[in-house]
Amino acid sequence: MGKKVKGNGEGTLYFSEKLQRYVGQITEKNGHRITMTQRKNEKTSDFKKRYYSTLADVTDGTYVGKCKDTCLSILEKYIDQKHIDGITSDRSYMRDLDTLAQIKDTCSNWINLSVTDVTADDIEKSKINIRKYSNNTIDKIWIQINKIFKIAVSRRKIMFNPMNDETLTKPISCIKTKPVEALSIQEENKLVEILNETNHKYKDVILLQLYTGARIGEILALSRDCIDLENNTLTIYRTITRTYNNQNGKRVEKRILGEHTKTYNKKTGEDSGARTFPMTAKVREIVLRLLNQKVNNIQGLLFYNYKNNSIICDNTINSFLDRLNAKYLITVDSLHTHRLRHTFITRCRENHMPVEVVKAIVGHTEDSEETLGTYTSVSLDYIQQELERIS
Repeated sequence: MGKKVKGNGEGTLYFSEKLQRYVGQITEKNGHRITMTQRKNEKTSDFKKRYYSTLADVTDGTYVGKCKDTCLSILEKYIDQKHIDGITSDRSYMRDLDTLAQIKDTCSNWINLSVTDVTADDIEKSKINIRKYSNNTIDKIWIQINKIFKIAVSRRKIMFNPMNDETLTKPISCIKTKPVEALSIQEENKLVEILNETNHKYKDVILLQLYTGARIGEILALSRDCIDLENNTLTIYRTITRTYNNQNGKRVEKRILGEHTKTYNKKTGEDSGARTFPMTAKVREIVLRLLNQKVNNIQGLLFYNYKNNSIICDNTINSFLDRLNAKYLITVDSLHTHRLRHTFITRCRENHMPVEVVKAIVGHTEDSEETLGTYTSVSLDYIQQELERIS
C-alpha cells in the first residue's frame, strides 16, 4: 500500500508502490475527499509543496477545487429554477431567456468556459459586443453576468468574483437613446380625425388608449366585467402577456390573457397596477359603442379577433399604427402605442392635473418617478400657450 507519513485527520501523504509516485488525500469538513497524485516529471519536493498548500487552504476554508460547471450552465440552471419555483412568471421567464440569448451572443469568448477559468479580462473583452445593445438591455445583461459569479462564490466554486475587479465597469451603449415623445396637440387631433373619418378597424382600441393612458396590453384585456355603467367606472386588473409552449424541443412564444397587470408582485401578491377610475364622456361613449356590438367570446373581451378565434396582441396594433402613419404622415417620428400613453400623461400634466391623480389613472405606483420623468414631454403647443399666458 505504501508508507503513510501523515494522518489523524490532517490529511494523508504516502508513496504508492502501485503507481510509483506520491499520493495525497485530504478530507474536507463536508466529507468530500480530495485526492492528489504526483504528476509525471513533477519533483517530489514540488508535489509536497503543492499538497501542503492545498491542505492549508482546506484547513483555512479557502480551498476551491476544479469546477466543471460552465458559466452558461450556471446561468441556465438559475433562470430555469426561478421559473420552476414560481418566482418568475412566464412573461419574466421569457425576458430572462431573451437576456440569456444576448449574453451567449456577446460573451461567446468566455460563456462556455468553466467558471473557474474566467477572468476580469475575459469579461472586459466582451464589453465591445455588449455595447451594441441599448442601455436598458445592458443593465439586464450586466445583472445576469453578476449573478453567474455570485452563485459560483456562494457555492465555493470560486473564491473571487471577477465582477468585483476595480477596473471592470458596466459599458455604455453605442446606441443613441431617443426619448419617446408625446404627440403634439395638432398630431393628436389629426390622428383622431383620421380614425373618425374612415372608421378604421382598430379605431376604438387606439382612442381608448389615447383617452385613458392605459398600457396597450391592458386595453386589449378589457372585458365586460371591467365596466360599471351605473357608477360610471372602468376597472383595469389584467393585461395580455407572454408565455411559451415547447414544440419539438423549441420554445415557441405565445400571447395569452394574463391574470394580473404588468406590475403584479408574485412575492407579495400585491398588484399596484390594478385600478378603478371614472370614465370621461369620451371613454363612456366608446365603451357603450363596444357593448352594443357583438361581445360573445368566451372571455367576454371587448376586443377580439373573431376571424381567427384569438386575442389581439400589441404587435397587431403597432403594425396598424405604423401603416396608418406611413399613409397619412401624422408624425415625423414613428407612431406606436407607447406614444399614446405618453400623450395622455403629457396632456394631463399640461392641464395641471395633480401627479397623484395621474398615477392612479395610469397605474404607476405612488413612489414611481416615471410619471414626471419618463412619461412626460413638454409640447411646443404647451410652451406657446404658457408664454402667451404670462405675456
